Amino acid sequence: MKYNYLYSFIVFFFTISILSAQDLPKDSIVGNVKSVREKVIFLTEKENPQMLYDSDYGHSGFMGPKSTVAKFLTLWYSTPYSYFINYERFYLPNRIIDRENWFGKKGELINSYRYIYDKKNRLISRIDSTSYSISTENHFYREYGENDEHLLENIFYQSLAFNNFAHIFKDYKDGKLSRRKNFDDDGSVRETINYYNAAGKLDHQILKDPSTWVQLENNGHSYGVYDSIGVVYKSLQNFYDSKNRLIKTQEYAIDGQKYSNDIVEGNQRIMTYKGDNLVRISTIMSNQKPYYDHFEYNKANQLTAKYCCDEDIFKAQNIEKYKYKNGVVSELSYTRQNYHTKKMEKSYSLFTYKYDAHHNWVEIIKSVDGVALYKWIREIEYY
Repeated sequence: MKYNYLYSFIVFFFTISILSAQDLPKDSIVGNVKSVREKVIFLTEKENPQMLYDSDYGHSGFMGPKSTVAKFLTLWYSTPYSYFINYERFYLPNRIIDRENWFGKKGELINSYRYIYDKKNRLISRIDSTSYSISTENHFYREYGENDEHLLENIFYQSLAFNNFAHIFKDYKDGKLSRRKNFDDDGSVRETINYYNAAGKLDHQILKDPSTWVQLENNGHSYGVYDSIGVVYKSLQNFYDSKNRLIKTQEYAIDGQKYSNDIVEGNQRIMTYKGDNLVRISTIMSNQKPYYDHFEYNKANQLTAKYCCDEDIFKAQNIEKYKYKNGVVSELSYTRQNYHTKKMEKSYSLFTYKYDAHHNWVEIIKSVDGVALYKWIREIEYY
């Protein structure tokens, strides 16, 4: 293929900026599922960008089930590349996860997870095991009010192998997170307080940050916890339209570039709608050139195109165009500007599906420019 895989694979995560409303159709499994065995097979090593790294899961290694699946889905449907997954997951009859095991390309066990729930199906314990360590995450709940509308949750994480301990406190009111505290090993507390508008949407956040900038005797500067005061400021402000749709987010932070504890504006995002669809996100990051994501839809409100990163859609540096068949992505046209030559390079991906008797897909072959490169397979067992 024409692409500089290493550069494109890394840069992708700095250029894509879309909200969950702009995601492609969710991959779901219908029926009373007992277990799922799922993995990706690279059909040609030559076209496999993961061969550039020592780990099957990239230079960062295995980052946990949630992050791995999210990264895989983004690359699978929105680029000509593929990330790696290989796991088995077992479900209880009520469809919550009982346990899961993650493997490398050769089938070796990397991580094993066991989940335990209370009578309300709330997670009370997660046990994370590898060949050399075991870590635990335990949740404790306490409810208040006539209808248990006030919930307190304490989460304790411990890894003996890495001598790591963490404590998180969460305070929920009427089902919404109102306060969160992160307790560090040194005893400092980082606290976030959420405020909601009349429609129940997050209006703004207040951050109590224990870390501050201080000037050293040699006229240098250092950032960390130096006293019990810290700094308190509004870290986020959201804005909504008359339909309670998010139209702007404004972040705030202490001025690290000037080694100051003064509060300055940080990242800003502005959302533009046409009808019921989000058609543009303008992102302004601190001291950087703004970039823009544009979206187009078909009559069924399915996402058909994304353009990044210029304000002028005709100067887009990255273009993704989708076609659908039976509600799933069947074709992807992917165009990206070459970093070195600045020329636009295009590829075409075709997705072919096989289904079981329950109408769940059990195999997807992804062909890029006429070559079958990746096979995503899953075995589904039902109750």
